[in-house]
Amino acid sequence: MRKRYLLVFLAFLLISPPGILAEQGQGEASESVRERLDRLQQELDDLKREHEAQIRKLEEELATQKEEPAAREESRGRAGPPHQAAPVGSYGGIMNPDISVIADVQALFTNNREDDNRNKVRVKHLEFAFQGYLYPGIRADIVPALEMEYEGDDVNVEIDLEEAYLTASQVPYVSEYVPLELQIGRKFMNFGRLNAIHSHHWAFADMPLVSQNFFGPHAWYDDGIQGSLTVPNPWDLYLKTTFGYWNGRRLGHAHAHHGDGDDHENDHDNGHGEPVEWDGRVFLSRTVLGLPFGRASDLLLGCSVSWDESGNTSLVGGDLTFTHRFPGTYRRLRWQNEFMSVKTPREGEEFRRHGGYSLLTFSLGRYWETGGRYDRSQILDPRVGGDEWASSGFITYYLTHSLYARGQYRFRRMVDGDEEHNGYLQLVFGLGPHSHRLED
Repeated sequence: MRKRYLLVFLAFLLISPPGILAEQGQGEASESVRERLDRLQQELDDLKREHEAQIRKLEEELATQKEEPAAREESRGRAGPPHQAAPVGSYGGIMNPDISVIADVQALFTNNREDDNRNKVRVKHLEFAFQGYLYPGIRADIVPALEMEYEGDDVNVEIDLEEAYLTASQVPYVSEYVPLELQIGRKFMNFGRLNAIHSHHWAFADMPLVSQNFFGPHAWYDDGIQGSLTVPNPWDLYLKTTFGYWNGRRLGHAHAHHGDGDDHENDHDNGHGEPVEWDGRVFLSRTVLGLPFGRASDLLLGCSVSWDESGNTSLVGGDLTFTHRFPGTYRRLRWQNEFMSVKTPREGEEFRRHGGYSLLTFSLGRYWETGGRYDRSQILDPRVGGDEWASSGFITYYLTHSLYARGQYRFRRMVDGDEEHNGYLQLVFGLGPHSHRLED
């Protein structure tokens, strides 16, 4: 009997249409998918209506915001100056300044036994930078520095305020029509190509002879005010002119341990003569013209003129910088030149001296850079005749933009005929945005 029922059941399966037994389960599954699809479609429609309502609300608020300033200006009867949000700093944000610290460590090896830094490793320069926006379009830069100097067996730490100035890039009622920028306070003078750049951004470890002889052992800085104007022209070339009014600070480097406060007590003994002496306030003008040569090369021509209010002392400078970049690589060739001429009274007569340098650098790749420099300069001292010259070669390894090591050799033929061989090992490291290597 059981066998008969089993045969009947098997026969029923064979003669039935395929899948007839699964129709009920598939119907239930299809019904479940339709319900889920309808529910997702309903949720999507709800989200669309909600977003459309939010968009309409934001459009109404934006229209209200546009109407309110227009109504306020109309009620005053005049148009107000442009007002933009203050840029956010690289690190500090709107309220907190960007803070940087940069250390310049050098070892000097020389045959000049009179040099107190001979065969010593020293922190030549420790520079701080506090930078940020105080108001939309108004930026503050404060740069104090510590320097360690040897005098015999004594080590002296000197504190300098190198720069402290405000920059107004948006001058109310003026910048809307003229691209004028104002700076006031203490800053490195915008004379020539090199002086305005901090030494830890230079491509070499030492200071060119013309800068040493004309400005002293440190960059030329002063207190005053200057305005810069980017001049529109029909050729669409970069043309910028600057004019400044400064106090005429006595150049050189004061050392409290000298006793009498004479800034130049040891200048002549060190073989650098006397820096330029100003008689009263100082005026400075600089104009820069940029000429592109295709997409990979450009030429910068600069002219700098400075004179004092008495008219007795004047300083004229010219600079030329040619840069060629190799597309698709980190290689770059730069040829930079500066020439300076000073006229100043000495012992009742007009006294003129000249000097300059030529610098060639080549970036081998992303990390390596090499180059050389030739210097020639006359001493600003009527008791010293002739001129001196030097040639240098250097190579630099940039681990990062804030950390690099350099080796340099310099041969110098001094005015008296003595020869000086100097070897420099330099390590520069820093924290913060100001420590980054400048690129242009």
